[in-house]
Amino acid sequence: MNPVAWFRVISDLEQRGVTLRSQADAVGVSFGTIYYWKAGGEPKYRSGERLIGLYVQTRGIEPPRLTLPST
Repeated sequence: MNPVAWFRVISDLEQRGVTLRSQADAVGVSFGTIYYWKAGGEPKYRSGERLIGLYVQTRGIEPPRLTLPST
């Protein structure tokens, strides 16, 4: 599985008018956390899943099939 380019996801949402604050509220994390991910950090699985959900909803595309990582 290819890694998610979180910077691109977050930047694309910003370009579509979804502020970092709005992204943080939608995902249930702080503004600083979204900023950290944009700067190269990586979210935990559930937070990343919620951000991807916001992304596909905003873009009006079909969501990717996400599976839990194997343990």
